[in-house]
Amino acid sequence: MPARPRAGEAARRRLAGERGAAAVELAITFPVILLAVMTLIQGALWFYARSVALGAAEEGAREGRVQPASVERAHSAAEDFLAQTAQDLLVGAAVNATGSPTTIEVTVSGTSISLFPGVAGWSVAQTAVGPVERPSR
Repeated sequence: MPARPRAGEAARRRLAGERGAAAVELAITFPVILLAVMTLIQGALWFYARSVALGAAEEGAREGRVQPASVERAHSAAEDFLAQTAQDLLVGAAVNATGSPTTIEVTVSGTSISLFPGVAGWSVAQTAVGPVERPSR
């Protein structure tokens, strides 16, 4: 009677064709996972840039609506806020302040920084509007 191969030998022969499979799986899945993590971080940077832009717009509107109301003061306050807070977070940040006899409107726009080389960040635009304060009579 021929000798039966042991159970361990048969299993080893079956698994011999799978050598290096874990390395191949890792080489395929790691870039996908890394891209997903980088995209999440890029999204977080965009939300943070939006928050900073809104803070600058609100600061500009708050300063500009105080008597005597001034569009120039609103513009300056928003730019000062960006200079202190945004630094490299908003690329090409621009402040636009407009006013009417009853309201001051400040819009801050720019682009969030990008983690991906050669790819522009996501655009950001936030607006704050406030009524001009009136002295009580």
